[in-house]
Amino acid sequence: MSSIASQQTRQGWHSVLVGGIATFMGAPLVDADAGALRAAGVKAAFLGMPFDSTTIARPGAQLGPRAVRDWSSHMLSYHGEYDLDIFEALGVADMGDVAVVPANAPKTVDLVAEAMGEAIRAGAIPVLCGGEHITTIGGSLAVDRHAPDGTYGLILVDTHLDTAPDVGGERINHCCPITRAMELDAFDPARCVIIGPHGAMNPKSEYAYVRDAGVTVYHVSDVDKRGARAIADEAVGIASDGTDGIYFSFDVDSLDSSVCTGTCVPTMGGLTAREALTMVSVIGRADIVAMDVCEVAPAYDNGESAMAACQVIADTLAAYADAHR
Repeated sequence: MSSIASQQTRQGWHSVLVGGIATFMGAPLVDADAGALRAAGVKAAFLGMPFDSTTIARPGAQLGPRAVRDWSSHMLSYHGEYDLDIFEALGVADMGDVAVVPANAPKTVDLVAEAMGEAIRAGAIPVLCGGEHITTIGGSLAVDRHAPDGTYGLILVDTHLDTAPDVGGERINHCCPITRAMELDAFDPARCVIIGPHGAMNPKSEYAYVRDAGVTVYHVSDVDKRGARAIADEAVGIASDGTDGIYFSFDVDSLDSSVCTGTCVPTMGGLTAREALTMVSVIGRADIVAMDVCEVAPAYDNGESAMAACQVIADTLAAYADAHR
């Protein structure tokens, strides 16, 4: 690919890793504009959403996008397991951050949807980095408004179901992203899969929602019994059956607290890093229309949560590029 985005590869070590402007993996900065993204040859576009005003647990996820960009300086664009350069294959760019409106979740998700929509209309995969989990509300709105007409599946990796109808009467809340997404014409609850819930972490009413709506849930115990690859294979089969693509959301609190404490609700008994990356290597090969990684709260750890987010994004994009060579 000959383009601005694909030429800015990072295949080796040339100076200190923290030097230069902090874009995602050193990607070129391109405006969130379909024409500009298309002209730059962008096929995957990173977007930050520094917002955490609806969290019901620990705050701090608004610092996530900046921490992820900083940590991404440790990573190369060349991915050895797939023998490909992510930038050459996908022309990765960084669209900067959405100008979120503090304490105004409805306006913020609308701005997120429009910025992600610019990437979708340019034929690129928007990679949204939160921020709290209203990321998926903005992301699903982008698909509903800007992706080609059709039906889309959704795969969520998360300790929580995130299927609350509202929180204190507020419908745009980080406990409600799946509920809001499934209300949109573009999504079918029967093609929605949630992987990772476990323990006393989800209300009975949210389990009632997934049963009534037909959402498929795989608990961590299912991953233990059947293996991460088998669960991911099945999840992709469900989410892609008769659909035009998959929205993929990864909440870093799905990882066990021994791996990831820098998040709003760290939990014991979550997924191991290897289980998560194994699932990502499978999900990434699907026809992904958009994705997000959320709930990185870097003040509570020493970079582990940001590292996890970077690894999930890079491995997803590498698997996608390999499957779509």
